[in-house]
Amino acid sequence: MKKKGVFVIGTRPDAIKMAPVIRKAKEDNVIEPVVVATSQHKEMLLQVIKMFDFEVKIDFNIMKPNQNLFYTTISVLQGMGKIMQEEKPNIIIVQGDTTSSFASALAGFYNKIPVAHIEAGLRTFDKYQPFPEEINRVYIDHIADLCFAPTNKAKENLLRDGISEDKISITGNTGIDALLWIVNNRPPDKNIKRLLPDNKKLILLTAHRRENFGKPLNRIFSAIKRIAEKRDDIIIIYPVHPNPNVKKLAEKIFKDVKNIILIPPVDYPTLAYLLSKAYIVLTDSGGIQEEAPTFGVPVFVLREKTERGEGVEAGISKLLGSDEEKIYSEVNEILDNPDKYKRMSIKGNPYGDGKASERIVEQIKEFL
Repeated sequence: MKKKGVFVIGTRPDAIKMAPVIRKAKEDNVIEPVVVATSQHKEMLLQVIKMFDFEVKIDFNIMKPNQNLFYTTISVLQGMGKIMQEEKPNIIIVQGDTTSSFASALAGFYNKIPVAHIEAGLRTFDKYQPFPEEINRVYIDHIADLCFAPTNKAKENLLRDGISEDKISITGNTGIDALLWIVNNRPPDKNIKRLLPDNKKLILLTAHRRENFGKPLNRIFSAIKRIAEKRDDIIIIYPVHPNPNVKKLAEKIFKDVKNIILIPPVDYPTLAYLLSKAYIVLTDSGGIQEEAPTFGVPVFVLREKTERGEGVEAGISKLLGSDEEKIYSEVNEILDNPDKYKRMSIKGNPYGDGKASERIVEQIKEFL
C-alpha cells in the first residue's frame, strides 16, 4: 500500500521548489502525493501549478487584500488541521520559510504526524532579517523529523541549533532542479525578447522583501534611478511585485526613466530567460541568489543579511543592503571594471547540482 504524503505549497517559490519533488514522488510510485495549496499568493502560485503540470487536490484559497501574518497563520493552521483528519497522511512535506510552511509543520506536530523540511538550515541568526522567514525556518527545523539541508553550511547551522545529526541530510537545493527542468522544457514569453536591445547590458532587478518596505526601498530605488540616469549602456528590467508597498513606490520613482522598464510579474520560464541574459542581478529575493550562479551572473543582494552565505563566500554575490551610495558605487564599478566582473561571474553553483529531488524522495521512502 502506498504511503501518503501531504505536500504544502503557499507561494510561487514554494511551488517552484516543491514541483520537482512532487514529480519525482509521482514517478517513483511509492509515495502518493497529496498537494495542498494554501494560496497565500494566489495568482503567482497558479502560474507555477500550470507550468509544472501537477494536480492540486485541496486549495485553501486564503489570499485576500492586505492579509497579515495573524490571518495567514490561523487560516493555514485551521485548514491543515482539517486535512490531517480527512487525509490521514503518513508525512507532511513543507518547503522553505513561508508562513504557510510554518503553520503546516505546526499542524503536523499537533497531530503527531512526521514532518519533512525541504531547504532546512538557512540562517542569518537575526530574527528580524528576513522577517518573518528567519523564525519560521527555525521553528520548522525544530519540529521536523527530516531536515533536508541544501549545503554543508546549512547542515552546520542545524547542528549549531541543536538539531540531531541523524535527522539531517545534505541534498542540494531543489530550486536548481526546477530551474534546469524549466530551461529545457518551457519556453519564455516570446514578447520578452523585444525588450532586450543587443547593444546594452541587462540589469535584472527584483525587490519585494517585507523588511525593505518604506525608507529602505526608497533608498534602493533612488540609487537605481541614479545609475540608470547616469548610463546609456544599460537597460534595467524590473518585474514589479503587486504588493502596493512596492508597486506604488516603483511607479513614482521610476516614472519617465527611459532605460528602466517596469513589467508585471513574469512566469518562471521568462524569469529564467531574463536571468540567463542578465549582465548582473540586483535582488532582495532568496531564490534568485541560488539560481543566478547557474548562468554565471553576479548577484548584488539588496538586504542587510542573507541566509544564503555560500555565494558571498564564493565571491559571486555581494551584500549591499539598502545603502544608496553603496549600491550606486558598487554597481557602477562592476559595470566599468571587466576584471572585477570576471571574478564575480565564474560559473559554478554552490547551491545544487539538479539531483536534490531524487535524494529527498529516497530519504522520505527510507524514513517511512
